[in-house]
Amino acid sequence: MQQIAGSMIGFTVNGVDGELGKLKDFYFDDLTWTFRYMVVETGEWLSGREVLIAHSSISKSDWAAHVFHVNLNREQVRNSPSVDTGKAVPRKFETVLQAYYSWNTYWGGGFYVLPGSGMDMFYPPEGKKKKEDPQFTTRKIEHNLRSTSEIIGYHIHAKDGDIGHVEDFIVNKKTWDIRYLIVDLQNWLPGRRVLVSPCWINRVSWDEEKVFVDISRNAVRKSPAYDPSKPFSIDYEYKLLEHLQKKEGSAWVTFKFHAPPGADVFVAGTFNKWNPMEIRLEDEKKGKYVATVLMPEGRIEYKFIVNGNWCNSPECKELVPNDYGTTNSVLFVGQGKGHKGHLHTFSRFSFGELRPLWSTPIGG
Repeated sequence: MQQIAGSMIGFTVNGVDGELGKLKDFYFDDLTWTFRYMVVETGEWLSGREVLIAHSSISKSDWAAHVFHVNLNREQVRNSPSVDTGKAVPRKFETVLQAYYSWNTYWGGGFYVLPGSGMDMFYPPEGKKKKEDPQFTTRKIEHNLRSTSEIIGYHIHAKDGDIGHVEDFIVNKKTWDIRYLIVDLQNWLPGRRVLVSPCWINRVSWDEEKVFVDISRNAVRKSPAYDPSKPFSIDYEYKLLEHLQKKEGSAWVTFKFHAPPGADVFVAGTFNKWNPMEIRLEDEKKGKYVATVLMPEGRIEYKFIVNGNWCNSPECKELVPNDYGTTNSVLFVGQGKGHKGHLHTFSRFSFGELRPLWSTPIGG
């Protein structure tokens, strides 16, 4: 299910009427940390021009043969909009590209209400804010496409100093979400590598070429070492998550939601400044969506975002009003503590003892 991104470089990309080229790079959006496009070097038939091909156009992945088959032909690719793959790709170009290929867009309107009183939080756009309240403003969430080759080599900065640099990525072969950044600790702990989840990233300084993460150097130093020569295992992931839970005064919470297959399900709250496109729930089995998030202990407000619509779980018993005439769900995060009011929305679990608790289906 997981794949190292660098191992896919050089894969052949075949169209419906022949080879299109070789996979050279990936573009991911810097808001959700999800791969969106392959950079394909076309070769002699198109004078080596580099083109972007959406992952959504992949019709078959032959991992053994190192081949991706896409539902495009050479003529389509020849006439596609040109792009400078040496720079970040803005949404404006993406819109042109999506329109040319008639690809479905993966983003929504992108407007979310933010309080203007110094607290950088994304609030659910439900209800109407009071016109006389000058504190609330509307801001468009911008994102760019970034190449994996650009961020490789960026320094990782922990709470208390640098720890290493980005070496590669581990991605989910089904959803193309970036699960982890592979971090080389060569300048600090030679020969050692660890994994860092995008969920732990506070921000990225593209100018400084630094990734800032919300974990300490000590937690990184004592975390389980990662060996890229071995297959990624769930056992290793459990050890990593358990270690950080113990060391950082935080707890892992698994959000679960039941929605129709093919839905886009996210969760947002006070733990991620209400960013509605940062934490995606993965469809593990026929509409059962799951995401595991490391959160600080204490009181958390949250909501789900399903196909662009903000909603609470019908099973949630603890709700608080927000400034938009609706409510937010509440949970209390603490190691070894349960929360009866949210048993159908999330499960605070001990690894190896997962409980199959699901929210009520949408509309149910």
